[in-house]
Amino acid sequence: MAGQWGSNTLGSGQTAFFYFVRPVTSGFLPVISVLPLTPSFTNPGQMYALETLDSLSFPTVNQLGVTTIWSQLSDNGSNLIYYMGVMNFSNSTIQYAFVETDI
Repeated sequence: MAGQWGSNTLGSGQTAFFYFVRPVTSGFLPVISVLPLTPSFTNPGQMYALETLDSLSFPTVNQLGVTTIWSQLSDNGSNLIYYMGVMNFSNSTIQYAFVETDI
């Protein structure tokens, strides 16, 4: 079961970037995403658009989404640092929490 933490708010059309630090553990791969806590009040029928962010193009849905997770090994090799962005392509402000599980 995934763990859930935090309560964040993101306005319509906004993006927020986060990083998470985890100790290096053999066989550990975190899966981190977001869970909307409030409705977007946006028609889910408007499904696909192509967004461009710093010359990167990707498909989106007009709701809350996350970027690919990037990772980096700390200079001393003891921690992994995970970076991700949370994007709100809906027409409303959305409150959300992070969810994480290990595979």
